[in-house]
Amino acid sequence: MSSASLTLLVVLLYLILLKGVSYFANRFSQHTAEDFFVADRNIGVIALMGTIVATKVNALALTTAPAFIYEGGVLFLQTFIALAGSFALLIYFGPKVWSVCKDNQFITQAELFAHYYQSRWVHWLTTIVGILSIFPFLVVQFVAVAKVFAVATDQFISFPIGIAILGFSTSLYVFWGGARAVIWTDVVQGIFLLTLILLTAVLFTQWVGGYSQGLTILHQLIPEKLTFNADNTPVFIDQSLSWSFAFFLWPQIFQRVMMGKSVQVIEKAAWGHLGLGVVIKLALMTIGIMATAALYGQIADSDRLVAAFYADRWPQGACLVTLAVFACGMSTIDSMLLSLSSIFTRDVVENLWSQPLTEEQEYRLAQWVSLLTLGLACGLALSPVGQGYLAPLVTLAATLATLLLWPLLGLFVWKGATPTGVISSFIVGLASLLLLEIFSHPLQLHFPCGNTTIVFLLSGLAFVLGSKISPRSPLLEQD
Repeated sequence: MSSASLTLLVVLLYLILLKGVSYFANRFSQHTAEDFFVADRNIGVIALMGTIVATKVNALALTTAPAFIYEGGVLFLQTFIALAGSFALLIYFGPKVWSVCKDNQFITQAELFAHYYQSRWVHWLTTIVGILSIFPFLVVQFVAVAKVFAVATDQFISFPIGIAILGFSTSLYVFWGGARAVIWTDVVQGIFLLTLILLTAVLFTQWVGGYSQGLTILHQLIPEKLTFNADNTPVFIDQSLSWSFAFFLWPQIFQRVMMGKSVQVIEKAAWGHLGLGVVIKLALMTIGIMATAALYGQIADSDRLVAAFYADRWPQGACLVTLAVFACGMSTIDSMLLSLSSIFTRDVVENLWSQPLTEEQEYRLAQWVSLLTLGLACGLALSPVGQGYLAPLVTLAATLATLLLWPLLGLFVWKGATPTGVISSFIVGLASLLLLEIFSHPLQLHFPCGNTTIVFLLSGLAFVLGSKISPRSPLLEQD
């Protein structure tokens, strides 16, 4: 059997398995909006830990992550900082967010922040930032998985067909099973993912001749990339900052917190996610080191580093890479799709609808909004814009997610925060990010730190100053 045929067979069997899992998830569904979006807030430790990890580890895990070593060397360390930062936010804010959202039946960040700050402006700006922070990331997942699928099957499954298969497969279990299907399939995909990443790390280490041998070769090939300098330090700080906050503040991660059964479940899942995260990061770092040591300077596209090493040493192993990327992509796509659906349903449609919806109407609306969102994402992924220009927006999306930190701090940490402060932080953050992206490159503007850091500092300053110059509402004083 050829490598392409084996890849196709493995992926088809995998999809059949996921459909079986989603079928049983649907049988346990309560067919309510709360069950569709947050699984009736009744998820245990193992399932919650699995879905958080699967949501964070996306389709770029076996492509872009090892390429960090190839392209940036020491820059890979920012993934560990991002893990530690997101864990700190999860363990501190997670139980607090769960308690407030549980008491008030909130599902989205906009509902949480608008209720506390008593502001429609806060509601709509949170909604806009939430959508802008995850929609480009969703499209990139489709593009990444479909490209890998096309290459692995020798174009037997073309890029457009790959997008269609991915979209159709995801739509089935999200539409019928909602959050329960997403969580159950995330756990299955997480097990596959962890197994394949660990196996790949072991194989690559053996092929290079051992871990110490791989490190020695790496030091000989890219010594200049293994130390911090004036060029890579700003990038390192920028990415560490944005990803640390984004991996908790992104709506799809934030919404996972609301699914837990109790505060204790949230805390235990946070520690478990940290442990699994360290194992995965170490395995990906090993993969990147070994593949770079073996193939540095021999490939044109560093994102194909892992696939190229498999093709060189074990061509049939390409099906493992494809399956891992497929699992990573689907586990992230379904989570983002669910979050976007909740934002469009709860924060947009229901706020513009003239009459309150019944439970049944809200559930049906959530189902169809998820399909429309998926269709829009697939259409954009098939467009030249989606394939050529959205990938760089992933880091920008993470930067936008950092803006959601300020209303969270005002809710749980700094009681001097006001709606004006939150609104100011959003507006200044969005405006400064837009201006930096438009003018910094054409005008060759150079700053001692990256755009993310500048946006973060300016939005934080606006948050503090805006809160200081505006009166605090008596309603906020009661909270």
